[in-house]
Amino acid sequence: MSLRTENLTTPNSPADASAAAPEGISPRFHADIPAAPRYASVATLADDPAGLTCSVTVGLRWGASSGKAGRLLGYPSFEEAAESVKDGRHDALLVAGAYPEIRTFFFDAGLSAVESFISPLPDMVFAAPEHNAALERFDTVHYHPATRVLFETHVQGRTNDAVQATSNSAACRDALENPGQAAAITNRTCADHYGLTTLKVLSRGTPMSFVVFEPKNRRNQQS
Repeated sequence: MSLRTENLTTPNSPADASAAAPEGISPRFHADIPAAPRYASVATLADDPAGLTCSVTVGLRWGASSGKAGRLLGYPSFEEAAESVKDGRHDALLVAGAYPEIRTFFFDAGLSAVESFISPLPDMVFAAPEHNAALERFDTVHYHPATRVLFETHVQGRTNDAVQATSNSAACRDALENPGQAAAITNRTCADHYGLTTLKVLSRGTPMSFVVFEPKNRRNQQS
């Protein structure tokens, strides 16, 4: 029994060969390929239930667009998120490239950096509780260390005291809980959630690098 085949393309065929296929020619097989994310769960920074950090915003976007992550979980610090990956609770760690202590993860014997990507951040803003919104100067400005350059460039002249916060969310909460005249550098998502008044947009959709780390034992198992 001979099998008859036909060449459906010619040098002058259009790019979509199926459009030029003779009538009656159809696929002999098809099957759906179920999505299988590389990581069942990814840990990052998110210190409140609302998930207001830039890392959560970017992590959700990355997981959805790349299909690499099935679930995103947030911890009060990147360090705690890293521990949850090293002890096997999660498959990968996502860290913002601007985080000053990211170097510790590169040299951590239990982690391996496996990829990086660029993604826009939410707008970064200078914001204050409503009752302080009309002030020109503030007793204290709260900010996350990753935004220090924004503080030095745009805000330093408006305060005599700056206090570092563990996240953009924490910067908002600290400003609200401060009994003095306080403000915060944070992302717009956080400012809106906590009811702070935006005084100035410090950066709009700034592209930021993010690094994905896997536990070393996962890399060894795959090699």
